[in-house]
Amino acid sequence: MIQAVNELILGIDLRSEYSQVTYYHQSFKEPMTAGRPHGEDEPFLPMALRMDEDGNWHFWDGLPDEKNKNDKCRISGIYELIESGTDTMAGNEKMSPAKILGIYFTCCIELLRFVTKQTRFQIMVTVRKLTEAWGRVITEALEGLGIERKYIYLQDYLSSFYYYTVNQKKELWKQDVALFEYEEEAMVGYVLHIDRSTRPAIAVVDKVAKQPVGSDVRGDRNEKEWDAEKDRLFFELLKKVFERRNISVSYMTGDFYSKSWAVRSIQYMCYRRHAYQGQNLYSRGACFAAMERAGIIADRGIIFSGGDMVSVNLGMEMRIRGKETYYPLVTAGINWYDVHHVCEFIPSGEREIRIISRPMAAGSDMVTHILPLRRLPERPDRTLRLRMTLYFTSVNCCHVEDMGFGGLFRSSGMRWERDILF
Repeated sequence: MIQAVNELILGIDLRSEYSQVTYYHQSFKEPMTAGRPHGEDEPFLPMALRMDEDGNWHFWDGLPDEKNKNDKCRISGIYELIESGTDTMAGNEKMSPAKILGIYFTCCIELLRFVTKQTRFQIMVTVRKLTEAWGRVITEALEGLGIERKYIYLQDYLSSFYYYTVNQKKELWKQDVALFEYEEEAMVGYVLHIDRSTRPAIAVVDKVAKQPVGSDVRGDRNEKEWDAEKDRLFFELLKKVFERRNISVSYMTGDFYSKSWAVRSIQYMCYRRHAYQGQNLYSRGACFAAMERAGIIADRGIIFSGGDMVSVNLGMEMRIRGKETYYPLVTAGINWYDVHHVCEFIPSGEREIRIISRPMAAGSDMVTHILPLRRLPERPDRTLRLRMTLYFTSVNCCHVEDMGFGGLFRSSGMRWERDILF
């Protein structure tokens, strides 16, 4: 529990133009969102860095600054560098995306220096779409700062939306919950539904409506005409989202939606429903998720069936203490990034490993995946011990490694690997 050590729980939202950092410490009643340095009450941290003449790194707003004209170097477009996997020059040094992101995370943590003395961090990073590349870069960056892998978590925006929602008052999510985003020049509506007829309950978020609002839709309308048209389009989007659904609360994220033009739309949204607009939903959701991983928030008996969730149970048939039994390796419902299972066993004549996958969906067939142990050393029965490591490289790909490491005989140093695709 957090009371046992001086822990700081962070939720970090990374996006193209800026990041946000929400943090929780035992001395606070609830998570707080960090402002920019120098006392600025601004929760948006620019995704760019500068190194001053003394070699210290700072956030950079991307604008020319006479005061800092002696900067040694400046790095912009950090998000895009990570997406493309591109190295960049920082002064005379060539830096990888993970190295740059590590410096960026250091600047984020520096904002919280008033609570970071002798602190252990648990960090959840949220991005719009969690990929293997993002997972690799974020993990490498944070491990480079001395943070243990078991305290590093990742999830996508819809997972953060779920964790944000279920950490609000229960009456706000007793029915379906709507989220309205602005993505790629379009208004997008999502709905969170919790199926309470199952045990545990299953929560899902679906994209249910989309309305483009780019320049091709605006045409030659002036500002006043365009505001009226956006209001109409948003109203039509709301009708599609609310149709045949019991929505108890709606959230609008970002600064696209405004009461200055969404007059009729917001009136309709708020009719017998709660509605909120905010800027830090995803970073707060990430922080709540990390707090749950840390055991600060109790389990609610709900499985979130999101894009990050492993949808299969994995296990093996083994003889344990003389009895044939099923040994679970991975339980469905866990975030793929959190899977890391290590076990040891002694084969009894087997020259292959059989891993059984059972999809979580009812009625789905069980599948057996075979990992041949080719060139296995010839030894007396039960004198070889194997260590198996299993983890996911994406939500649909499980990686298995087997390493013979001895028994009564010296280790052969052999290694077997296989990717299992679902």
